[in-house]
Amino acid sequence: MRSRHRPVLALSAVGILVHTAVLLVAHWKTGTIDGYAFRSLDCGEYYTIARNLVDHGAFSQSAEPPFLPDTWRTPGYPLFLATVMLLFGKSPLTLVFVQQVLSVLNVLLVFRVARGWMSDSRAAVAALLFLLEPYHLFYSLWLLSTTWLVTLILLTWVTWSTAIPSRLRTSRSGELRRFALLGGLCGFLVLTWPGAILVPVAVFAGIGNEVRSSKFKVQRRIGRNATFCSSIFELRTLNFRSLSFIVVCFCVIGSWMIRNVQVAGRFALSHQSGIVLAYFKATEIVLWQAGRTADRYLETSLSGDRRDQPHPAWEAIDQRLQARFPDLPAERRADLTWPNLAQGNRPEVESFRISSELASIAAEHLIEAPWSTLACCLARCGSILTFPLDLALWPPNGVEVNRLRSAALGALYLLLSVAVAVGLARRRIGFEAGYFPLACTMALLLATTPQTDPRFRVPMIPLLIVVALLPGRRATREDRAPDHPASTTGEPDTQEGPC
Repeated sequence: MRSRHRPVLALSAVGILVHTAVLLVAHWKTGTIDGYAFRSLDCGEYYTIARNLVDHGAFSQSAEPPFLPDTWRTPGYPLFLATVMLLFGKSPLTLVFVQQVLSVLNVLLVFRVARGWMSDSRAAVAALLFLLEPYHLFYSLWLLSTTWLVTLILLTWVTWSTAIPSRLRTSRSGELRRFALLGGLCGFLVLTWPGAILVPVAVFAGIGNEVRSSKFKVQRRIGRNATFCSSIFELRTLNFRSLSFIVVCFCVIGSWMIRNVQVAGRFALSHQSGIVLAYFKATEIVLWQAGRTADRYLETSLSGDRRDQPHPAWEAIDQRLQARFPDLPAERRADLTWPNLAQGNRPEVESFRISSELASIAAEHLIEAPWSTLACCLARCGSILTFPLDLALWPPNGVEVNRLRSAALGALYLLLSVAVAVGLARRRIGFEAGYFPLACTMALLLATTPQTDPRFRVPMIPLLIVVALLPGRRATREDRAPDHPASTTGEPDTQEGPC
């Protein structure tokens, strides 16, 4: 038992040392430990909502009464911050410190899920690689949802790994609770970052594959065994497990959407979707088609020092948007511009209507240039996985780039992607071990592209690291620790088919 706990204690100690060093570096560079806490506009929004939740019980970004209900942000991360505030106080310094603790916990979760498919030593290497991942360390100093999102994804993976390896063959009531928990975690992922909306779809597809496979095996046993009734009961239990996942996931997501119906009259997660799709995703396609990708950081910047600079792509979207509101007075139509919309500010027009019109405008851009859309999205998927390699190869306008450092960092992420690709090419990654991390990565990647933002890449890194270090299928039995069997049902310690 002591030998099993030794890697956990060692990783905890190393994690504490590393994140203590991160706090010291932040203090050295900014003069205070929480110097990066509000580096993004998003950070201030999350903090304000969390503080209003604690002080006034209102999910609002208003600085003073009346506290108007906010429909721009979803509640996952503000609820986390509010919980920390209730327990430890509202100081940004405290919140940053708690995020360092959460980051250490994430390292232990990586080790927890990895040791189910490999030896403790190899799992510890995977955890250490994630611990030292630079963007994971950097964004732990910001009051952004990145660190909390990683925690939720890893908890979802742990739950998946305890449910799916059972091959869905037992009828214990505990199995239903696991799938219900899996659905709840997937739902809360979406409430933390709406971009994770495809993760529940990917997880349900994996569950469906296992249910179909298990049903076939149960049906074969019906012909061989005399326990017909027990087999029929097992088939029904399989359907209940899938149903429990769907119901709980929809209940978690739907509860917030019902709240938006009550405060804004729309059954939706937020009014963010159309704005992001038009001003950030469609704009990337427009710049790609025009051969102006080097201007992407100028055209999509919300920085205060660039606010008065021309944003031709965004201004063209503004013109198309204003033309769709002929019923508004001219002075109110003039407020429908990117400075008032791109960060979720609320002009005197119904926010969800604006979001819907912007989504329509974005769709028109994508449909008008389907091949440019496909090419840009595919290229950006590669850029996301290898960022900041693209900065070194094609330095953008308006941004100072250390090409040598960007190339060195990008090469490491490229090596990680190549290692995953080689594992897939050699067909050594089985379904049980590889489906969740690969499907989850693909879901996050599709939701992120064509934006290239390392914040959205951070949750993918622990998934890819574990996949890259998975042992070969022949070596799985020898490489896996003896106290971490692949199955809890007495089945042979093998993986069924490549992912």
